[in-house]
Amino acid sequence: MEEEFNEFSQEDINKLVERFEASIQDSNVIYFDVEEFEEIIDYYDITHDNKKLNLALQTAVNIHPNHNVFKLKEAQRLMSSKRYENAIVILKEILQMEPHNYMALQTLAFIYGNMSKHKQAIEIHKQTIDITPEIKDVYMNIAYEYENLHDYDNAIDYLKRVLDEDYNDEGALYEILFCYELSKNMDESIKFFSNFIEEHPYSQIAWFNLGITYSNLQLYEKAMEAYDYTLAIDDEFSSAYFNKANALINLGKFKEAIDNFKETFVYEEPDSTTHMYIGQCYENLNNKDAAIKHYYKAIEINDKLPEAFVNIALLYFNIENYTKALPMIKEALIITPDNLDFKYILGDIYAEMEDYDKAVEVYLGIVEISPDNKEVYFDLAGIYWNKGQKDKAFAILEQGVEYSNTNYRNYIRLAEFHYELGDKNMTLNYISVACNSNKEGCLELLNGITNLMSDTDVRELLELNK
Repeated sequence: MEEEFNEFSQEDINKLVERFEASIQDSNVIYFDVEEFEEIIDYYDITHDNKKLNLALQTAVNIHPNHNVFKLKEAQRLMSSKRYENAIVILKEILQMEPHNYMALQTLAFIYGNMSKHKQAIEIHKQTIDITPEIKDVYMNIAYEYENLHDYDNAIDYLKRVLDEDYNDEGALYEILFCYELSKNMDESIKFFSNFIEEHPYSQIAWFNLGITYSNLQLYEKAMEAYDYTLAIDDEFSSAYFNKANALINLGKFKEAIDNFKETFVYEEPDSTTHMYIGQCYENLNNKDAAIKHYYKAIEINDKLPEAFVNIALLYFNIENYTKALPMIKEALIITPDNLDFKYILGDIYAEMEDYDKAVEVYLGIVEISPDNKEVYFDLAGIYWNKGQKDKAFAILEQGVEYSNTNYRNYIRLAEFHYELGDKNMTLNYISVACNSNKEGCLELLNGITNLMSDTDVRELLELNK
């Protein structure tokens, strides 16, 4: 059987375009047949010459008013520029003449979807089921519209119809998982993918999605088993290595997690996020040098990844190397200047460096933006106290109590201050209030305050609270 070729070569198309543009310049409209106009219009569409595209469409409609193909292209053009109402008028004209015009119906359904008229879009899509050249696409489009309505049961029903047509359709399998996740119906997800695997045991996507479902349920051992089956079918499935590594992290198996993360580099380009996770694994293994190495590799790949800078800053902070932590957190804040968590870390670094004025400036900025922040008053009061500004220390704690009268940390700070002032009764009173608010947190925090824990009366009070 001879191979079919397009009727028009590129040279033919170029000549058609030249003739059309010459006729425009001479204001002398030359006749082109329907097929020729289609090639001219497609040429301008591909080259994104919108002005000439619109002119070609108008000319084609004028010369061939009975050929709906040009009206349809005009409607699609209007749709792409979000002139939906104008497009609908043209499409309805086409459908009056050709009620079963598949492309016109499909375009109308897409427009309704873009206008958030999802029920109308579904109705139109359903009209195309019996006339479509590709029923899978129609089922998928209907599923998307049901998703937009948050009707995940119906969406799943149509996605299953896609799989009835083609069980290897990866998009439908992923979309089914997505619907189960959004509807928080993980039990049904397990049931569906388990049943699907019984019928199609070599579907790596089904095994992979089953692994994700188990991970969502924090059943990490079962998740790893599913990922292992995925890799048995396709040992180059990098996402399965990545997800298995995350499951291993949740099981505290950091060395194995690192091996699986690194395996992804064999099959795809190393990415910054994976290096970040590897760095965190090394941190958990107390290998700080390797952790920093991978955080820097993440930055080499993506120097706009604030979390990498923050991880380095925190690592240096925890080993009390504040001069190296400071520039890292500043880099993170250049990328995301409004991140309050990062600002808090900056304030903590300044505080540890005893640069109290800058620490106060940062903490006050946090209070101004987020006055309900429960932690900042404790730290800010401590700095004021260290600066000898006792009135400000008490005032900021009172402000903190106003925003949260159950925050035990502020009461412990008040107890600490009153103890240093020699007021034992107020000290014990605030410790009692703190323990009533959060006994476990109170005891944990007090264990780090040596002068209070060395006091007999304080210890007796804590014994009573135990």
